[in-house]
Amino acid sequence: MLLFSLLGLTGASAAETWELDREASRIEMIGTADGREAVTRVEDFDVDLDGDLDQPGEGHVVLTLRSESITGGNDIVDGMLHGHNWFDVENYPEIVLRSTDIQAPAAGELRIEGELELRGETYPLTVPVNWTRQGDRVSVNGRLTLDRTDFDMGRGAWRSEGTVKHEVHVDFTIELLAPSPS
Repeated sequence: MLLFSLLGLTGASAAETWELDREASRIEMIGTADGREAVTRVEDFDVDLDGDLDQPGEGHVVLTLRSESITGGNDIVDGMLHGHNWFDVENYPEIVLRSTDIQAPAAGELRIEGELELRGETYPLTVPVNWTRQGDRVSVNGRLTLDRTDFDMGRGAWRSEGTVKHEVHVDFTIELLAPSPS
């Protein structure tokens, strides 16, 4: 169901570490449940990346989401999302996207090919992203539209579109801060 994508590359050498600005970064999954828009947030995630904007094909990114941090904003929805029919957080505490190839089709754009590890399975995933750099900050954002059933999300009675539609949008903004000078 997820996810996501992320980041490109930062132009920093591999020895430098960019810091995730957690307050300014967000990942949201937007679906339709009972005919209404339903927004689910991922509140705890990390991004590890290395590479150079001038050579995106040589870069790598790993996005790790903590399954238990996925929230719909109330205990009832969270209990459902965390249960065995959806994210099964007890057995699968993390969701991981690892890049296998990064391409730059145009200035300010990246296409990240990768593998999404979700609920013990691995799925191919292509994530289009836009990025900008302004001073010591890199902003990466995009939208990905997925069919949740392609990722075996919503098992049992949730499999049909009767209550929750299959189409899910994953919106993200990742803000990175430049390494501090040593």
